[in-house]
Amino acid sequence: MVFGSALGGTGVAHASAAEIPKGFLLTEAKARKAIPPPLDDEEWWKISDKPSSQLELDPCSTKGKPRDGRVAMRTITHETSAPSYSGEQLVLYRNATSAKAALAKLRAELKRCSRGPYRYSAKPLSVGDEAVSVTGHAYAKGKIDESSRTMWAVARRGSALFFYSDFYDRGDSRDRILGDRALSKALAVDAKKMAKKVCDLPGVCG
Repeated sequence: MVFGSALGGTGVAHASAAEIPKGFLLTEAKARKAIPPPLDDEEWWKISDKPSSQLELDPCSTKGKPRDGRVAMRTITHETSAPSYSGEQLVLYRNATSAKAALAKLRAELKRCSRGPYRYSAKPLSVGDEAVSVTGHAYAKGKIDESSRTMWAVARRGSALFFYSDFYDRGDSRDRILGDRALSKALAVDAKKMAKKVCDLPGVCG
């Protein structure tokens, strides 16, 4: 990729509307510094620019190549032996209509595919143009498995859709409540940061 002048206030290179500048995502500097992985194999970072990757939140386990109007995509994942998992994903669409349709489809899938051993609950989130906070949890014999769960903040700003996710072992009941609240807030904070940042990309916010 060829980049020109610096983006105002971001310290990263300028890109065309169909590109995501190197170093643009919130976790990217740390991720690039940590690749290749350490010798002790305690944590693993991965960065992918494949627009054919599935969305970070994929309730219906979508198969095949996505055809939803996306023009650029970057996915960063971080795993540890704890075990724990976190992800950051930015998807740029050809226009705001396509991004809005992609989020509407995701919301519908959260309802349609939340009937099996893994289920989802979602609530509105005040980020960007529209957003949702999602919690996923395993079910066994009709009851929630309280040992762990995954949380996401998913938001749209203009023609950009972005995801922040985290999975962790939730410990005892008190830690679960405090941990869920803290994690949901942290994911929302990251989403709010990106909601402002994506407007530095040409054509995303207007």
